[in-house]
Amino acid sequence: MTLQRLAASAATLCLVAMGACVTVNIYFPAPEIREAAEEIVDETWGAVDDLGMTEVPFRSLLAWVAALASPASAEAAGPDINVSTAKIRVLKNAMRERAPHLKKHLASGAIGLGSDGMLEIRDLSDMTLKEQVWLRRELEAENRDRMQLYREIAAANDLGAERVADIQAIFAATWIAKAEKGWWVEDADGTWKRR
Repeated sequence: MTLQRLAASAATLCLVAMGACVTVNIYFPAPEIREAAEEIVDETWGAVDDLGMTEVPFRSLLAWVAALASPASAEAAGPDINVSTAKIRVLKNAMRERAPHLKKHLASGAIGLGSDGMLEIRDLSDMTLKEQVWLRRELEAENRDRMQLYREIAAANDLGAERVADIQAIFAATWIAKAEKGWWVEDADGTWKRR
């Protein structure tokens, strides 16, 4: 083998090796997911007016008006996260219906908000057995719906199942940030504190 052929083979081998080392970096839209999480938490657990209707957060209303006024700026802001599929709407409605009952038990301290954004039993000593059974079922349904919501958001936005944990972490931070005064919240180290 001549030196020229050896050099050409080495160069080809280097190019093939470089091609094999290409890393595909898929963008995870964390800011957009965070914004969607805030809207969903406000929508499902937000304040309710005298007519029983969820109030629209003022910030969301402003964002909607701004998007109508300038579609180009909305595109420049980042990808639009789809959180309005039929499955997501069903999950949000179920969570919205459960919220007043669960918020009552969050306020009493019977349940708390875990560091993972899931609701957990804390102290059922003031409840009858029938109330305990009902509350446990409600918690199971709520936590199941929250996890399904995260999976549906990942699927609706082609983020892949491996991103569900990232979506859950963003939602957990949002649930905790929006916890009402008097609710029990678990820190990352596992200690519980009242807000």
